[in-house]
Amino acid sequence: MRNARGDESAEGEYAAFIKRSAPSATRPTAWPANREEWDKRLASVARGLRESLGPFPDEPCPLEPEVLGVVERDGLVIERLTFQSRPGVRVTANLYRPKEVSERLPAALSVHGHWSWARIDPGVQARCVALAKLGYVCLCVDAFGAGERAIEPGPGTYHGGRLGAGLWTVGRPLIGLQVYDNRRAVDYLISRPEVDPERLAITGASGGGNQSLYAGATDDRFKAVVPVCGIGTYEAYLEAACCVCEVNPGGLKYATTGDLLAMIAPRALLVVSATRDAPQFGVDAASKSVAYARRRFEGLGAADRLRFVAIESGHDYNQPMREAMYGWLDRWLRDRGDGSPVAEPEVQTEDPALLRCYPDAASRPKSIATIPEFTHREGLARLAALPAPPDHPEAWEAESIHLRAEIADRVLGCPPTASPGAPRLWREPGSDFTTLEIRPEPGITLTGHLRLPPPGTRALGTVILLADRGLDADEVRQRAEAWTKEGRAVCAVELRATGKRKPKTNPVAGAADHNEAEWGVWVGRPLLGQWVCDALGWIDAIDGLVGSSSGRLLREFVDHPLSVRSVGPIGVATILAAAYEPRVESTIVENCLVSYVAPEPSDWSGIPMGLIAPHVVEAGDVARFAALLAPRRLSILGGVETNGRPVSQERLDAAFRFAKSIYQLLKTPEALTLAVSRGE
Repeated sequence: MRNARGDESAEGEYAAFIKRSAPSATRPTAWPANREEWDKRLASVARGLRESLGPFPDEPCPLEPEVLGVVERDGLVIERLTFQSRPGVRVTANLYRPKEVSERLPAALSVHGHWSWARIDPGVQARCVALAKLGYVCLCVDAFGAGERAIEPGPGTYHGGRLGAGLWTVGRPLIGLQVYDNRRAVDYLISRPEVDPERLAITGASGGGNQSLYAGATDDRFKAVVPVCGIGTYEAYLEAACCVCEVNPGGLKYATTGDLLAMIAPRALLVVSATRDAPQFGVDAASKSVAYARRRFEGLGAADRLRFVAIESGHDYNQPMREAMYGWLDRWLRDRGDGSPVAEPEVQTEDPALLRCYPDAASRPKSIATIPEFTHREGLARLAALPAPPDHPEAWEAESIHLRAEIADRVLGCPPTASPGAPRLWREPGSDFTTLEIRPEPGITLTGHLRLPPPGTRALGTVILLADRGLDADEVRQRAEAWTKEGRAVCAVELRATGKRKPKTNPVAGAADHNEAEWGVWVGRPLLGQWVCDALGWIDAIDGLVGSSSGRLLREFVDHPLSVRSVGPIGVATILAAAYEPRVESTIVENCLVSYVAPEPSDWSGIPMGLIAPHVVEAGDVARFAALLAPRRLSILGGVETNGRPVSQERLDAAFRFAKSIYQLLKTPEALTLAVSRGE
């Protein structure tokens, strides 16, 4: 048996499938042969970035900077300040500068990774202090959702996991917010009288190295770019956990890390790696991307503007790394030296509390928007922009065709079809279940357990029970008993990357399926869309078994209704599958997620991360998905918010108001049931 990275066992199957789904697995990216091919290739990557990073404001808003205080040291001034990046969204920052300034100076934007205190962490401060002592202006900003922009500012804040992934739903991924914030940070830098706008650099480590990569690729005002311990390959992310802030939704469909490095040419690029770093940031992965980009630099006559340095170290931004950066900036922003390391001056960092813009969360203005607040605001705006219910059935028929196409393209990431073929059947000795096995698409195997009504019971139909976790025989038997006594055949089925088919990955920020969800988003196949594919595969397989001459087990169920049911937030996938499959006559979901936009800002802690898919709110939210089932029967029995809290009847009715209007429009209001319990 192979290890988890290439394991074809139940636990390794999903990871192997994802790696095969990356375009580079089937058509490795070759170096463009000439400048024209490079231009064409990188223009295509730029278009992909504009789509996946999310839309930026049409016009930049006023910066409205506020200097909140100044710390003076020998030869050095540190300002505590904020500026506005978007309307109603302010960035917390510190600006480091020499005390005496007689001319415009080169400047650097310092972006942090996942250091405990974010921008004011002593490890981040060190390079900012040193740059100011070396004659640079240095602006250091908090990333969106981190540091003083976190829900609770303080050490150890984290903006990833389901919290950061929630931004995908409104088409504003965390990586795109960071790119735009950094663009506005440049706007602020060049507004300063001390700064020479023609001599700008960006640097950061880990997640800050990733920010440096994307900023350098998308903002040519940076004349020097120095990502540290943040460069590898996109493919390497499919073998590891990474923060949501590093996930480029669908990035593997159109780009490589090497492409982004190549977009920096002919500007100066220094890539610094650590010899003992994790594989996704390691020397081997970084070397591949640098080698690819080097052809672009050479083709533009800028071979000397690309350098790759490996430092004997773990994941860090230590003094040797910083000294490599100082020398590189001196070479290309001040025309000093040959780019070799420059000795670091004596550095004295400050108590982080001294550099804070605000003493605590209570003292922050509302414009220091947290991720839940921003996601909620954007979600409400996206819902408000959706069209009102149509006023006649023909209009809804046309709209529903468009809606299904948009969901398939922007949310599911693939055509909502599956043709698994005839299932493989067997029964274990002494078992009262028949086991089924299907392959909804190459590389994915799923099993289900079929239980039939007692002999002599009149057949009423077939029920497919979808679960987002493994179901043992006793649990299947317990759930199926009432239905089989009624005369229904019940098939409890699994979905990929759940139960025994979940890869052996550790939870991240409380999300058990964190890696699995991220991997799917990376390749443009969100796990939600894959689960819909699985559900459609089961529907096709079970219906085919009922209607086939070989399906003697279910021959008495021909011409009887087929229904799908599920319990838990996964009901969103159940509803979407039924929306594309007219053979499903009734759908019942219990405790389903009722909306991707909660009444109040949410931390998303109550649902699987796999349900969080890009653009899902822009496409229409759960109520519009449910409307696609009309006039067929749909029962929503209870529901939960994104934080897992159960909803009231009033909230349930409000959340599904659009679906209710469509059922009324089609004159089948009785086919839709909305109840917080079975008794209502």
